Amino acid sequence: MDWLKNRFKYAGRGFARGVFRDRSIRLQLGLGLTACLVAWKLKCTAAEWLWILLAVALVVSGEIFNSCLEKTIDYISLKRDPRAALIKDMAAAGVSVLCLFAAVTGCVIFLPKILEVFS
Repeated sequence: MDWLKNRFKYAGRGFARGVFRDRSIRLQLGLGLTACLVAWKLKCTAAEWLWILLAVALVVSGEIFNSCLEKTIDYISLKRDPRAALIKDMAAAGVSVLCLFAAVTGCVIFLPKILEVFS
């Protein structure tokens, strides 16, 4: 059972290090928490909550993977290489796709509720 506890310990340590050392991860986490506060305030349904939480989890996870990839490339080579730049750009594009999904999800769920409040 210790091996299982260690897995959670290592994952928690990695998450904490990412949050405290990486501005992009903090930004995405902050935006995700903001989306959750808006969902709570607008009294979203359980199904809507699942979509919101999925979008937040995907974006934060994508940002963590992107940061890991960037740090790995920086660790492997200190010199500039166009191949390394391409890899980093593609990883950033992956996060952008996830952010677009999250934004569309937020618009589909939040806009009708916000318009309802103001009408």
